[in-house]
Amino acid sequence: MAKVLAISSHAVRGHVGLDATVPALQHLGHEVWPLPTVLVASRPGLGRLAKHELPPESLGAMLAALEADGCWTSLGAVLAGYFPSATAVYAVAQGIARIKAARPNLPVLIDPVVGDAGRLYVSQLTAEAIRDTLLPMATIATPNLFELSWLTGTDLRDPAQLVACARQLGPATVVVTSARQTASVVTTLLVGTDKPIEREMGKRANVPNGAGDLFAGLFLGHWLNGSTSEAILDASLADLDRVLAASAGRDVLALAALHQGEGS
Repeated sequence: MAKVLAISSHAVRGHVGLDATVPALQHLGHEVWPLPTVLVASRPGLGRLAKHELPPESLGAMLAALEADGCWTSLGAVLAGYFPSATAVYAVAQGIARIKAARPNLPVLIDPVVGDAGRLYVSQLTAEAIRDTLLPMATIATPNLFELSWLTGTDLRDPAQLVACARQLGPATVVVTSARQTASVVTTLLVGTDKPIEREMGKRANVPNGAGDLFAGLFLGHWLNGSTSEAILDASLADLDRVLAASAGRDVLALAALHQGEGS
């Protein structure tokens, strides 16, 4: 079991952000310290847009308090996802930099949540802050295809450029979700120190938001449990597909499906 500091959004209703990554990590046996960057009543598209951003100085103070309590010595990994502003990114980046100074080999997964479907859904300043400040500290990154394209300034309509672009991003391990899609198949690409690994998964229709957050938590959880990159990717995608299959047509992810088959 590892202790994981997880920093992202939290939705009261709708399993996105921390409400997807935390259950994934806990399912795989890890203790999670969740730090929300923003609180929303419901995930986007599900209900009224009511939100409260944690001020950057509050985020910094939370991290400083954990540091003063001597928590970094027991920390096993850091995961960072959604940020509502560039100033929030900078506040957290300073904290992660101090963690890495104390624990240079600590795994840091950055899920660069900046956009999808051809558009940014955070401000350009926020996206640039994630690119320039957080990604250089990452051990693992989990962008979708649009995010990889935007973060590297590369037109990825040519699939042959995907591997080189993933290596250009910087982290030692980059997992590109939805790297390619057809009407029936979604391809995930893992680019690390060895030969790139591709996996195809059947495309699930009418699934709710949060799959990317869930996958980031699953991948880090399996990574911390130790195995080959290929086995980690396969296990993460199997867990993800089980949840997506159970979630078709629902408003929120059916996270209880993570536990299907346990104890049988």
